[in-house]
Amino acid sequence: MNIALIPSKRRKPIALPTVLLASSLLSYSALAKTYQIQDFSDDYYATIETANDEDVTLSTEASNETNSVIKIIESKTKKALISQPSDIDIDYELDNSEEHQLGGKISANIVNLPYGEHSVLIYDDFNFDGQKDLAIKDGRNGCYGGPSYQVYLKDGETFVHSEGFTDLAQGYCGFFGINKDSQTLYTMTKSGAGWHQYSEYKVIDNKPVAVHVLVEEYNPKQLISITESTRVNGKMVEDSYEMLPEYDNESYDGTLPFIYKLDLDNGKKMVLNKTYDKEGEQMYYAFADKNDRIELYYDGPFVYDTAKETLSFLNKPVVYQINKQGITVRQSNKSVLLKSVPQSEQGSLEKLGHFDNVSVR
Repeated sequence: MNIALIPSKRRKPIALPTVLLASSLLSYSALAKTYQIQDFSDDYYATIETANDEDVTLSTEASNETNSVIKIIESKTKKALISQPSDIDIDYELDNSEEHQLGGKISANIVNLPYGEHSVLIYDDFNFDGQKDLAIKDGRNGCYGGPSYQVYLKDGETFVHSEGFTDLAQGYCGFFGINKDSQTLYTMTKSGAGWHQYSEYKVIDNKPVAVHVLVEEYNPKQLISITESTRVNGKMVEDSYEMLPEYDNESYDGTLPFIYKLDLDNGKKMVLNKTYDKEGEQMYYAFADKNDRIELYYDGPFVYDTAKETLSFLNKPVVYQINKQGITVRQSNKSVLLKSVPQSEQGSLEKLGHFDNVSVR
């Protein structure tokens, strides 16, 4: 059987046809040791062949060093269908085998997203065609040194390497998720604590195609900037907006993560918080809908009336007045009170004078 291997533009150079491995295998075969992977199929079994000397590596290309070969073998014929070079921490896998009481076999089909345990082999239906496919760990090219995989789709009596599915298993946080009810795949990646990307895919023409991508990033205003792209009629349509972060009553050190907050009886909410610019510490007002999406942001001048315990600002031509009863919105001769939910007040309107854009009278 022939395995079709297509080079990926994004992944690390790992997958090579079996015939190209011969010279590399001979160079370390005297030091090799074989481990059985946990039973995962009646039709196939898998082994890891690895050098038992830490100083010996199997080099398939000058830019890529591996220490193991994972083989997928047909049970009836004993023929190796796939020989996948990999970088495996065999000591970790053996400790994990002992923990799971696998009798020395290496675990298969464990995926704990995004950062938990991932087996060296995943056997599941990735493209929703009713046939189980294979993902074989090639190393740790995922986010923050997480696991990465080469993916092979079942095609008749053989497995065909898939560039598109392999791309979903490289550079993300953990293996891609599989939702069999909606027949979608999903990935997540991040950079630090302030930037995340969540993507959802449909399988079209046997390839994963992004249908929804959401990027969130904390900005200097302590709001979340969202860029959301959705596939509509074959094209990605982009929408950008800001959201309130998810607030708890108190942060980890016991302080409130904002200056003042009110929940309103229409399901919406408002927050007063602080930001900084070249002028110093500034206060801002953010009004959000039921889904925490910002409808109004204001960071101009404020006036706090100590006698009325009310904070006001003018966003022409509308005047806003804020106190524990809610938000009064005045325009021309009209006045509307957006009532607050009883006991929803958090924080205080007092002692706002230290903000550069707040006047106290």
